[in-house]
Amino acid sequence: MSTGASAVIFDMDGVLLDSEPLHYEAVRVLLAEHGVEFPLEDYFRYLGTTLTSTWDDLCERYPISMPFEQFEARYNSDVLDQYLAGAPLIRGARELVVKLRDAGVPIAVASSSHRVWVDAALSGAGLREYFDHTTAGDEVSMGKPSPEIYLNAADKLGFDPAQCIAIEDAPAGVESAKAAGMKVVLVRSELTQDLNLTSDWQVNDLTEFKLTWLSKPSADLVGAA
Repeated sequence: MSTGASAVIFDMDGVLLDSEPLHYEAVRVLLAEHGVEFPLEDYFRYLGTTLTSTWDDLCERYPISMPFEQFEARYNSDVLDQYLAGAPLIRGARELVVKLRDAGVPIAVASSSHRVWVDAALSGAGLREYFDHTTAGDEVSMGKPSPEIYLNAADKLGFDPAQCIAIEDAPAGVESAKAAGMKVVLVRSELTQDLNLTSDWQVNDLTEFKLTWLSKPSADLVGAA
């Protein structure tokens, strides 16, 4: 059934890119230089938190004396380098992006990451050229779950938010897109599979996205769904 949606807006981290390992590695290497072992299971507690709160908690748990400003600069630089080198893609991400572009569907990115990270990540992954527009977290006054970033992305595309499908993987992102008035596809993950999130569709990965969810699908779209 057609939803009236005519454009697609992607979150970036966790939807297009499997980037959490990059963020973990940046923290792990930095802490290792201070003699601290930081296993992956310890990193999970910081998912979805701010860098400031993460660092405050790390300093309470481990013998670290580095100022936050020094940590922030190093962390941002290391993550940027890894994005430029190419973050691994979520299964089906490239195929869906190319399929939407070939079908003439306007697509954009609405990411909470810094502008420099968004550009580096999409370029490093070979995806930047496919998107009509991108909106970064440092270009809005309020981050997700505020609807501002999705309203901004829809405005750049020239579509009413109700004509857009947002693809998200996190609670704050789902809330942001729904508050903007969009249909939402939730990409399930180990972190969200047990949460009761309100979305219009749920998929295990982007290979399950159906082009028939868009309005007035052409014969080509129907055949490719």
